[in-house]
Amino acid sequence: MKKYLISGAAGILLALCISFFSHEHSLKNFAYFIGAYDHEMFVQEIEQTLKLFNRNFASFFNTGGSLAGLNEFPAANMIKRRIFQEIDDWRKNNQIIVYDRDVFELESIDRTSPVSAVAIAREVWFMTIQDRGTRKSIMSGVKANSIRVRYRMRKEGDTWRVTEYEVFGVEDTIPVIPKGRV
Repeated sequence: MKKYLISGAAGILLALCISFFSHEHSLKNFAYFIGAYDHEMFVQEIEQTLKLFNRNFASFFNTGGSLAGLNEFPAANMIKRRIFQEIDDWRKNNQIIVYDRDVFELESIDRTSPVSAVAIAREVWFMTIQDRGTRKSIMSGVKANSIRVRYRMRKEGDTWRVTEYEVFGVEDTIPVIPKGRV
């Protein structure tokens, strides 16, 4: 009976070792699941990524679609495409929308897997619409928009990227993301 227990335990241990060492991110996954990762560094990485995302987002619109900074823009390709399609729509109307972020406060950050996270931020953006040629304001005054944004993020290598973002009103209830949809 003792031999069966020892051989069974050895088999299980061997299977775990093979499983653990056959996946390139097994150590990161294990550290995440036992909570042995640097949470402070994780929060700083997410915050810096979102600040860079917002700075580049505004720059693309403010310049009328300059590609400067596109390679360092921490966003999925579909987001980049969506932004430049919107810029092109403004261009067709001979207009530029100018964004200026005033407030950015992280409300919450949830690491949902070793390589994914969801962050919610409170933001205030000022917007104005300008004539493309003269850069004179078309709308009266500058409009302040207070919003909450839910960012879905994924880690690719050592870099976090925004894979999707959703905009909500300040008082809106943000719906729960169904399991498996992060």
